[in-house]
Amino acid sequence: MSIIRAEGLESLSMRRLSRELDRSAMAPYWYVNDKRELLELVAKKLLSEVRIPLPDSGPWDERLREVLNGIDACLHDHPSVAVVLLERMTRTDQRLMTGIMDILRSAGFEGAQVFLCYAMIHTYLFGRYQVVSIQEDFTPAETADLGDTLEDLLPSLNGLRGRDFFSFGVDTIIAGLKARLADRPVSAEPAKASARKKPSRGSTPQTPRG
Repeated sequence: MSIIRAEGLESLSMRRLSRELDRSAMAPYWYVNDKRELLELVAKKLLSEVRIPLPDSGPWDERLREVLNGIDACLHDHPSVAVVLLERMTRTDQRLMTGIMDILRSAGFEGAQVFLCYAMIHTYLFGRYQVVSIQEDFTPAETADLGDTLEDLLPSLNGLRGRDFFSFGVDTIIAGLKARLADRPVSAEPAKASARKKPSRGSTPQTPRG
């Protein structure tokens, strides 16, 4: 973790790790086969701190938000690890993946919908770290080249922080999931079942009068 924090994910290698630990260049290979497995272990260790709320601990949206906040907090100091999780979450931490899916199922999503919802969450949660957001000062000439819309909106950017962007994204995802649940068609099966209710024993079926 110290290598990744100080030098970035691209600096972590089997040879670099052996030097950091003052061991032979072949020592890491006793534990992992290659750098890919090493990165997966690093990501899994990092996410092991994230707690999955119990099913009866609160509404599904609050439990989902808690998990997403926990993951983001772990990635805050190690944003480069998100690249590993974006590409290989299934290999790295099925505990969190299935935990999120269980929350989605408890909300009312079923079958393919669970996978679709999870894919959206996964892409936002880890893919956002692929987007480099740079806040910089613009010269008057550069500001003029931004166009009227961006020039008008630019001052409002100064009050925003990284956490604001993340929270807005999570709020939007949860609002969208709730809207999906609300738009589901109500099943007509119960009404059909009651309409086909069998007559009690000994009763005479009614025939249409005509």
